[in-house]
Amino acid sequence: MTISCTRIALFALMAVTLGTAGPALAQQPARKATPAKPTVTTRPASTAPRTATAQPVASAQKPVATQTSAPAAQAHAAPAPKTSPSVAPRPAASAQLARQKYLNLGIGLAAYYGGGLPLGASFEVDMKNNISVGGSVDYLRYGYNSGGYKWNYTFVYAGARASYHLGELLSVENDKFDPYVGATLGFRYAGYRDNYGYNDYVSPYNSGLFLGVHLGSRYMFSDKVGGFAEVGYGVSALRLGVTAKF
Repeated sequence: MTISCTRIALFALMAVTLGTAGPALAQQPARKATPAKPTVTTRPASTAPRTATAQPVASAQKPVATQTSAPAAQAHAAPAPKTSPSVAPRPAASAQLARQKYLNLGIGLAAYYGGGLPLGASFEVDMKNNISVGGSVDYLRYGYNSGGYKWNYTFVYAGARASYHLGELLSVENDKFDPYVGATLGFRYAGYRDNYGYNDYVSPYNSGLFLGVHLGSRYMFSDKVGGFAEVGYGVSALRLGVTAKF
């Protein structure tokens, strides 16, 4: 009897355990199948990057708009340099019309008269066809002084001169070198004086018109200063000096 009661109690205990374990096992799969919470959490995460990526795209489009507008502005400003070359030749043309002026100051060597040191100056202006015109003045004085007796000669040559510049004819490539040939037509004064007053002295030199020729060259050391050398007939056979350009 006790054995049967014991069996009944065991069966009852097994039934109770089975009755309680069955619902627990049935509830466990339901808990594992509820991954809805991770999906809910991933949805805002997926929307967050979408909005984050949309912002860089919008910001990236802004520089594209500025880049397209900059070339457009440059395209409108491009015709500006085209007008500048058309204006540049105008001052160049007026510069070609400007006439160059030269002032020559020099001394004479190998005077045609007894002695002394001739001094001279000439001024020239460039004209058309490689011709320059101007004027020149030369001065010379020499004399003798011995035992209280003094005498001297004075010569002044003044006239108009013209020169033909040979650079183009000789195909001179150096713009600083300027060879030329020319002539001078003017008046010559020859005076004599002594301390005894010999008025009846007949001087071998007389005053009057003269015609002189010259062959020379000019070399410009800079844009404004140069040197020249001339040979010819006048007060002296050779003249050397400096040239100033205006």
